[in-house]
Order: sequence, then C-alpha cells, then structure tokens
Amino acid sequence: MTGWTSKRTLAILFVSATVGISLVAASVQRIWENETRAGASESFWEADLFNLPAEVPFPGGGWLNRIATPETEYMTPDGKSFSSVYAALLDNQPLSNPSRNLNAYINSIIIPNRWGSQLSDMFGLVWAHYVLCYIRNLIFGMIVYYGVAGIFHYFCYVHPSAQDTFENRGRIRPSNDIMWDQIKLASASLILYVLLPVVDEYLVESGWTQAYFTVEEIGGWSSYIFYMVLYFSVVEIGIYWMHRTLHTNKWMYKHIHVLHHKYNKPETLTPWASLAFHPLDGILQASPYVFVLYIVPCHYLTHFLLLFFTAVWATYIHDAMDANLDPIMGSKYHTVHHTHYIYNYGQVFTFCDRIWGTYREPDGPTGISNPGKQRVRPDSVRGSIKKVP
Repeated sequence: MTGWTSKRTLAILFVSATVGISLVAASVQRIWENETRAGASESFWEADLFNLPAEVPFPGGGWLNRIATPETEYMTPDGKSFSSVYAALLDNQPLSNPSRNLNAYINSIIIPNRWGSQLSDMFGLVWAHYVLCYIRNLIFGMIVYYGVAGIFHYFCYVHPSAQDTFENRGRIRPSNDIMWDQIKLASASLILYVLLPVVDEYLVESGWTQAYFTVEEIGGWSSYIFYMVLYFSVVEIGIYWMHRTLHTNKWMYKHIHVLHHKYNKPETLTPWASLAFHPLDGILQASPYVFVLYIVPCHYLTHFLLLFFTAVWATYIHDAMDANLDPIMGSKYHTVHHTHYIYNYGQVFTFCDRIWGTYREPDGPTGISNPGKQRVRPDSVRGSIKKVP
C-alpha cells in the first residue's frame, strides 16, 4: 500500500464515521430501548426482572439495577440515604432527565462510586455531577488526542510508505522538537478546552436546547436524518465564520489564534498539531456545536459523539498529506490554510469557502518546494494581504 493510499484510506474511514457515528448511536439506543421493555421475558437485558416502566431509555434497565444495589449506599452530609452516589446525583429520578441519566452512566464507567462520593462531599450533589463530567471529558479527550494522533503518526512517519512521502520526494520531515512542542501545547489546552462539553451538558440537561433523546421524539428516522444533516450543515457554516473571524479580527488573531498559526509550513504541521492552540481558540471554533443546538434539533447521543469526533477530524486535517476527498475539506486544503492564512476556513466541507470566496486549491504537492510561489499572511486590515519573503 502506498503512503498516499494508506492515508487516503484513513481519511475515508474518518469521513464515513461522521455519518456512521450518528446512525450507530441512534440505532444502538433504539435497540437498547426495545430490549428493555417490561414484560419482554426473553430480553437479553432481562428487563422484566427489574419491574421497570413500560420503556426504559438508554442506558437501560441494567444501569438502573446497578445503581440500586445496597452495596454502594451513599449518605449525604445532611443524613439523606441513597442506594449509590449516582442515584443521589440523579435524585432517585433517573428517568426524569434521560440526558443527565446518560451522563451519569458514562461517568460511572470512568469514575468509581468511591471517588464520586468523595467529590459529592466536596462540591455538593449539584456541582459534583458536572465536576465528574469534566473529569470524564478530560480523560476521554486525552485518550482521543493521544490515541488518534498516535495512529496517524505511525502511518505518516513510521510506516514504510513514509520513505516515499518524504525522503524519496525531497520533502522535509517534521522535527521531534516541533511534535513535542505541539504535544505540550495541546495537553495544556485540553485542561480548559473540555469545559465546553460540560457547559453543553448543563444546557441540554436544563432543557434550554432543542436536543432530543429518542428517535420517536422527533418523528422517526426520516426526521432524524433530516435534522441531523441540517444541524451539521448549520454547524459547518457557524464554524466557517467563527474561524474566519479569528483571522479578520486583529485582536482575536493576535491574542488567540496566532498561537496555532506558528505552525505555518508543511514541515511544522503534524497530527499532534490538531489541538495545539489557545484553549479559547478551540472553544470558540467548537462553540457552533453548542449554540446551533438552540435552533436546530439534534439527537443527544449523536450530538455528544460528534463533539468528540471534531478532535478526530482535526487530527486528520493537520497531517499535511495530500489525500483528495473533494468536496471534503481534506488535509491538503487545511495545509493551504496554514501556509496562506486567508483561505480554506471550513471544517469538514469546502462549500462555505466556495460560496464566500475563500476557497483555494493547493499549488502542488505538499512540502515540495516551488520557488515560483510566495506565501502570504493577513495584514491588520480586513481582506488585505502582505507577501512574505
């Protein structure tokens, strides 16, 4: 398998995951709900044993049974007793708020009851739930960043095809110092960046958004697909304009976005640069996933997974390779953005750049010197360009 082909295959897999994640998330949830109907005596989850209501939304009856076991009893500082700390965090009403119930379930996978109890004693039940969400998001964020970037690192620099990508074409490899700088910056940024999903979870759980929990709530699969496509399209437009504003607003560029653009040559772009930014930069660019939820409905589990998928996608578009996936905003287009600054602001697709006049094709293969071309950077005045020697 050639270098180009292996990386192109990876890119196609991650593009497919955008739709696949949403469909699988909704499908798994739907299957689980069907399997946890009371009275289904042959259900894999044996929901009839738990004396549950007619329908139990994901994560199902097994989770409710787990938090009801007396071995994990939790006593609040004011003397109120619950079967477990997670039952206390849900106020013994897990089915009244499915989104909060789901978040508590995911938290319990990462954080055991003992730690949850200690945090609840420290912060109180209201705040402890979101502290647990923050810790979970930070752990997942680290796993996604190091795991996905590590996979891309192997295919870009370790796999035998890397010889053809770099040395055989006279292309400069990124240095270990550059990668280490990006890893340190990304690791520090993640500490604050993962606060955005916590805010998002609070807004959804409080009922302030258009998020819905089951496919039936929105009117079936056709409505689910329609609103998912609409949501993702509006998010793409929002990210385009947020990213463009981070360039055209001179204060935001100087104090927030310029840190990410110190990686402005192909040999300084690597998969590790995906989250190497000012934390406010990442929060602003991902914020359309949150505020669009106020106006466009989206399945909650799909929305939740898409937030983490952005980190996966960011890894791909920063690997400085030349996979051609039009009209997908592949890495070759984002490399142009880093070297020329004023083009290709889109996240996943190129349609926004094509509509608003900022689309640009690469001048040639990435990293191959072309003395006839010059890089450009933005001037402090909107829309003006200065040549860089």
